[in-house]
Amino acid sequence: MSRSLSPPGSARPAASVVVAVRGNTSALEGLAAAVWAQRVEGGIELIVVDNHPTPVLQPGSGRLGPMACRIVHEPVPGLSRARNTGIGQARGDVVLITDPDARPGLGWASGMIRALEETGAYAAGGKVVPRFTAKDPAEVPAELMQLFVPPLWPQTTAELAAPYWVVGCNLALRSSPRPWFDTRLGVAGRRHLSCEELEFTVRAERDGLRVVVVPDAVVHRAIHPADLTVRAVAGRAWWHGVSVARLLVIHPGAEIYDSYRLRDALAWTRLVRTGGRRTVLADVLRIVGLRGERLRLAWTGLPAQAEDMQRAVPDDDEKEQIGHG
Repeated sequence: MSRSLSPPGSARPAASVVVAVRGNTSALEGLAAAVWAQRVEGGIELIVVDNHPTPVLQPGSGRLGPMACRIVHEPVPGLSRARNTGIGQARGDVVLITDPDARPGLGWASGMIRALEETGAYAAGGKVVPRFTAKDPAEVPAELMQLFVPPLWPQTTAELAAPYWVVGCNLALRSSPRPWFDTRLGVAGRRHLSCEELEFTVRAERDGLRVVVVPDAVVHRAIHPADLTVRAVAGRAWWHGVSVARLLVIHPGAEIYDSYRLRDALAWTRLVRTGGRRTVLADVLRIVGLRGERLRLAWTGLPAQAEDMQRAVPDDDEKEQIGHG
């Protein structure tokens, strides 16, 4: 296939790449170059959601390096909310979700689209591999890396089931039924919540919609030195536990594959095997976060889904009008 790009206002593209940005706009040109390098029959568009309270990017049509894009502003902080806003602007039959500092490999977009077409699935999670932005830290144990990327992937496209899970920087979603992320999960300001992609897949499967894992559609996830400090690892693990607790309230009885039991986290054999205190600390704090949030929610209940969530994802008639002015 030849490279085919759909500039803003052109005919409806085959796929829309949606990326929400808050605080790391300098990474966008590298992402745009990776999107521009994709080869998609029918065209691909890039939608950037500026999630700063006051725009730092000029809203409207523009360019990031070689790539034409559309920039929209979502002033209310929240990754899930910003992604919903971007989905509401998307004109493609397939919506691809990624992050500003992620770097899709060649064939990523076409591989994700092909997986949806061949399997009839509603959503797909592509393979995510680490991209260390500094020297490759060989001493990071595999158990600790699970906070960033899943350790196992199938050889070929497969149903989403343990031991596999999806990551938010590499998702493909059909535009119908219209996808949306729960705003009670996902990073929002100083609340470093996660699991918005897990909630999405649990909800999809409970609605009878198929989700697959695609090992040959790869995104390289940035891991910075600051992400691997004891403080950062502890915070990520604790917030992950909090997020799992929220997910289990939203979907009681859901199986969350990558959770731990406290006695497993404290096991001496695990400390010896992993050879790292950060790993054990992360395990313990995940459990502490999960149990603490469960107790808190038992008293307070889970906040309601954002009232304006549906306004971020317009009706089909409205959707046809967006981005054509």
